[in-house]
Amino acid sequence: MDKLNYAAVFTASLMPIFFGFIYYHPKAFGNIWMRANGFTLESLQGGPRPVLMLAVYVMSLMLSLWCGLQYMDIHQTSLDFNDQPHDWTTWQHGFVHGFAMTLFVVLPLLGINAVFERRSLTYVAVHTGYWFVTLCGMNALLSAWR
Repeated sequence: MDKLNYAAVFTASLMPIFFGFIYYHPKAFGNIWMRANGFTLESLQGGPRPVLMLAVYVMSLMLSLWCGLQYMDIHQTSLDFNDQPHDWTTWQHGFVHGFAMTLFVVLPLLGINAVFERRSLTYVAVHTGYWFVTLCGMNALLSAWR
C-alpha cells in the first residue's frame, strides 16, 4: 500500500458527503427522495448529529480506500485489448470503474433491499443515481491523481 496516494484517498472520501449535500438538496433530487421515503421537511429537522456525520465520514473513507486500491501499479500498467502495455491512469478509466461499480454492485444491492422492503422504483433510481455520480467522481479522481 506504499504506492497508494493517501491525499487522493482522503480527498475522495469527502465526495460522498459533498455530493450528498448537493444531490439530496430539495432543488435537486431531495423532494423526489423525500416522497419516495415518506419524509417531510419537518420530519428531517435537526439533521444528523456530529457523531453521525463522523460515522458517515469513516464509512466514506473506507469506501475511498477500497476504490483507491483498484489503482495500484498492477492494474494501472496492464495490457490493452491488443496485448500492448497501456497506462490506465486517467480520469476516464476511473469513471468507467465508477460506472461498473454502480451497475454491478450498487444497483443489485439497492434493488434486492428495495424488493424486500417494498420500496418503489423511484427509491432505487434516486439512490442509484447518487451512487453513480459519487462513485464516478471518486474513481475518476483516484485514478487520475496518482
